[in-house]
Amino acid sequence: MKTTFAKLAAATAIAVLPLGAFAASPISEVTVNADLNEHVDANAMQYYPQIEEDVMRMIAERIELTGDAGDPAIKVEIKGVLLDGDSVLPDSAEFNELVATINYTDANAEINEDTVPVHIMAKTADMPHDGVIYVAPDRADFYQAMIAALVDDVVNNIPDTLRSDSSK
Repeated sequence: MKTTFAKLAAATAIAVLPLGAFAASPISEVTVNADLNEHVDANAMQYYPQIEEDVMRMIAERIELTGDAGDPAIKVEIKGVLLDGDSVLPDSAEFNELVATINYTDANAEINEDTVPVHIMAKTADMPHDGVIYVAPDRADFYQAMIAALVDDVVNNIPDTLRSDSSK
């Protein structure tokens, strides 16, 4: 699978930002669940059994987790890891779509009315553009870039009402 170096570099750069670069409000806990039952033949967990832990770890690197039940919480549900819409990944374990939902709870443990849907899709370029170098990332680089994009959505979509600077 080919992708532009610029897109991969941008996503990778986000994944390696210093801790606290996007620090949001203190969050009591983060729950990540890879529930791929919607896709009967899904085999992504065979290739990426650590996806829940990786997403949770990357979120914890970006926001303060307090463990205090009085603080808001985040629940991320990964619904699909797909290659061009197909839930059966090839032996190469390539995927180019990540589908998830994000729920934020307030200090009263009430789920925010808005569930934030996330659909991350990497596209390949059919025709090279002048001045752009195309490289095929290895499986680990691509996985990290897709997970980093999901974590960006989790952190960037924290409702203003839950942010420490506006809720206290």
